[in-house]
Amino acid sequence: MLGIVGLLIWNVAMVCFCYFRLHRRKKLFDGRNAATIAGTVTLGVTLVLGMHVTVLVSPGLSLVFLVNLLLGAAVGALFGALVKYHSVLTGLYNGLVGVSMGVMIGEVLKNPQICSIPISDHTQILMNMYQLCGFATLLLTVVVCLVIYSMKG
Repeated sequence: MLGIVGLLIWNVAMVCFCYFRLHRRKKLFDGRNAATIAGTVTLGVTLVLGMHVTVLVSPGLSLVFLVNLLLGAAVGALFGALVKYHSVLTGLYNGLVGVSMGVMIGEVLKNPQICSIPISDHTQILMNMYQLCGFATLLLTVVVCLVIYSMKG
């Protein structure tokens, strides 16, 4: 699980880097760019963070879902309000949808029997967690780099 914690720290660092980098250049963006930022970055970030938090936190599903919904709302509101406040609703919606998907993926990773996947070996479950969390981290890194590159002024 220490590897997944490291991936979570990397993801949070990438999100902070992306936010502060875009915040510095926010005067160059218009409403179209704000909608693009609120849609792509927020959905990708909240999906990956929601999945990582769900895999790492073990209490009941309702508590995990509540914590993740708060996380998704915060990230969505931050990226939505980056340029204009018209995009806050878009960012909030995409944040909540992304974190909901991340919670579902994380719960299936922890317990594959939910979807009738016949994996009972604990080692294979951990391997699946590491592989999918690593792939999601790679995907988030690529999305953040592409968004930063596309928003150059």
